[in-house]
Amino acid sequence: MKRDFPNCVGAIDGKHIATQCPPNSGSGFLNYKGHHSIVLQAVVDANTKFIFIDVGDFGRNSDGGVLKESNFGKLLEANKLLLPQLRKINKDLEYEFPFVFVADEAYPLKTNLMKPFARRELTNLKRIYNYRQSRARRIVECAFGILTKRFNVFENKMLVQPDRATIITQAACVLHNLIIDKGSDIQIDIQNEIETTCSLPYQEVNRPTNHRPTREAINIREQFMQYFNSEIGSVSWQNVYIV
Repeated sequence: MKRDFPNCVGAIDGKHIATQCPPNSGSGFLNYKGHHSIVLQAVVDANTKFIFIDVGDFGRNSDGGVLKESNFGKLLEANKLLLPQLRKINKDLEYEFPFVFVADEAYPLKTNLMKPFARRELTNLKRIYNYRQSRARRIVECAFGILTKRFNVFENKMLVQPDRATIITQAACVLHNLIIDKGSDIQIDIQNEIETTCSLPYQEVNRPTNHRPTREAINIREQFMQYFNSEIGSVSWQNVYIV
């Protein structure tokens, strides 16, 4: 509940790590931004700590494609992540909710992976849901921002080959977590970084995947939507962006 999205166990997103062009690599590492990169796909908790990373995939691959081929994605698909059982998020509700991850529209909608409603079909109820999810999901963007601030190697292109860039990125993520575990005496002001990084105006993304969700996944997202729009599940700030 720290990010006002009950039963959320993590936020997932991808970050391009710019590298020099590997020899004889063709266009595999060339991403949609026009430079060569590897992908850091991360799952982050409410404290900006990395709880899962997958590093080194081709820069040209989509976030959804990286998820599908990653160990995390395969465990998620096979329902082997050992997530807690369904539970009620409020004693006044009759039905239970699964524990879920949150992601943007580049990812598929699954029973344990929530994504926003598409922009073309938005109602006020769906817009509120999107805003609530966006607030929870932005923590992964904050983590990427803090990682870049702590380790300047991510500010510019790494002048190393992808395999070395993968090792550097993995090490930086581990050090990032260790700094958080050590406490405030050696870490930067994470709360300030979260507030400044996550205070950007709400903007919807529209990078839908081609995956058709199951009816169960659709129903779970709609249950969260109804809860966020109910008297017991709403918060005062969620109406700021309602048209």
